[in-house]
Order: sequence, then structure tokens, then C-alpha cells
Amino acid sequence: MDIKKIKSDLKNEDGVSPVIGVILMVAIVVLLAAIVAAFVFGVVTIPSPTPQASLAVDDATWDENDKLNVTLLHQSGSTLDADTKIVITDLNNTDNVNTTTLSDWYNVEDDWSTGERINITIENEDFEHYPDEIEVRVIDEPSGGTISVMTSTVTEL
Repeated sequence: MDIKKIKSDLKNEDGVSPVIGVILMVAIVVLLAAIVAAFVFGVVTIPSPTPQASLAVDDATWDENDKLNVTLLHQSGSTLDADTKIVITDLNNTDNVNTTTLSDWYNVEDDWSTGERINITIENEDFEHYPDEIEVRVIDEPSGGTISVMTSTVTEL
């Protein structure tokens, strides 16, 4: 073995490192281009934020016409638009569900702001029996996020 040859081979700085560096740089550029293209062409969408609001069940009663009247109060937070979904569930029988939107009610035109109340009237046919405890879930339609979940005892007039 020639020791001089081995030493010269060890001192030779030419190698695979520059090739690997170029391949890694190309891979990073291609990956970044793919991410930017996904956002530009709408493949990846950024979800809209869910509004934050404090809501309360002001009143929940059965009236003399066998209708469930639920009054909701917007206490504070973001203004909610007319597409906001309201789901009322009988807690004794969770198969009994009524889904509506704010725009279905006469006193909500475009949005629901702090301090305003909405009155929701549900016919008895929408429930198999008279629920004595309900859950009211308010859902933002664009984001799909839950704004508020409230429970209330239903009283009879």
C-alpha cells in the first residue's frame, strides 16, 4: 500500500456534498412552490374564525297553544349574522331536535347584536312530547364553530 496515495485521497475535498446540497435546495424550492400554489389555486382554504358571544336563555315556556317559546338574549360579544344556526334539543330525548336560523324569526333582519332578544316559537309537532329541559346550541354557519351552548328548564304558563 502506498501511504502517499491514501493521504492524497483523504485530502481530496471533491465529493458528494455539493451534489447533495444542490438536490436539497431544489427540493426545498419545489416544496415551497407547491405550498404557495395550493393557497393560490384554492386547494387549501383558511377557515374563518368563529365569532365570540355571550348568550343566555332568557325564558323557555310552553304556552296555552302547546307551543314552545324560547327567548334568547345576546349579552355581549360579536354581532351574529342572520345565517347563524340555532339547534334546540330535548335533553330527555335527544332524538327530538329542532334546527332553525336567525333569519327565520321576525325580529332579526340582518344581524343579532348585544342587548337584543329573539323569540323562537316551536310547534308541538316538532317534539314527540313536551320537553321539560332543553339544550340550545348556537352555531356559526360559515366557520361551523359553536358559539354558545345553553341549557334551560321549560316551564308551563
